[in-house]
Amino acid sequence: MATKFTYYGGMCILVERSDGFKILCDPYFHKNQFTEKVPADFADVDLILVTHHATDHYGDVVEVMQNNKKAKVMMPGDCVHIFKKEAPEIPKDRIIGTIYGDCREFGITTVRTMVAWHGSRTLYENGFLSYGIPVGFMVLVEPGVTYYHPGDTALHEGFRLMRELYSPNVMAVGIGNIRDGASCEQTPREAAKSVEMLGAKIVIPTHYIPGSAKLAEFNRHMQSFAPDAMICEAIEKTFTVVPTTVTFEE
Repeated sequence: MATKFTYYGGMCILVERSDGFKILCDPYFHKNQFTEKVPADFADVDLILVTHHATDHYGDVVEVMQNNKKAKVMMPGDCVHIFKKEAPEIPKDRIIGTIYGDCREFGITTVRTMVAWHGSRTLYENGFLSYGIPVGFMVLVEPGVTYYHPGDTALHEGFRLMRELYSPNVMAVGIGNIRDGASCEQTPREAAKSVEMLGAKIVIPTHYIPGSAKLAEFNRHMQSFAPDAMICEAIEKTFTVVPTTVTFEE
């Protein structure tokens, strides 16, 4: 088996199983400085995972779903509420609400909903401000490949338990703020520490301003915290993960 990963900026990542099943995480295109991709380019994805209601995560999920006739979207309850108002034409059976501890199966893929230490905020037209529960996802993509998609979580001790239970070998990690003035959930040093705690051997640094010093700083801290991990920082350049297998002769 061979699983493909492509990073598009923000925390938008496409995961493709060896059988062609495609998972799009946190679809963020129109305001994304890293890519010229648009929602219509993802009309063939099978599953969309949204961690919380923010421009760079919930992002363009409505337009992606409107251009796609088959995909299901999995996201927390506040996002479901907003999505149904913005896209009432999308059948309910394509919308999956989730919360911490949830577990869903999509063929050979299992998606577990993880705790994320962050916030999910919505400002309505009448001025009402509401907050929801952000999540992360542990995606058991296929045998030998487990991907952790964290959303905007801050560093927390739960990473050690997640390593013990799920042993992700591929993970994304936020390393700074997405734009000037925005919150920074993890510094590059904290991000490198989270990689050490989770034990992933393949890491996609995400959630930073293009051209900033955050990426170089993260790479430097990785030399101390997780020197054996492979850092896959390229934008729109697909990489493939082939799990190690052992076959005994009969």
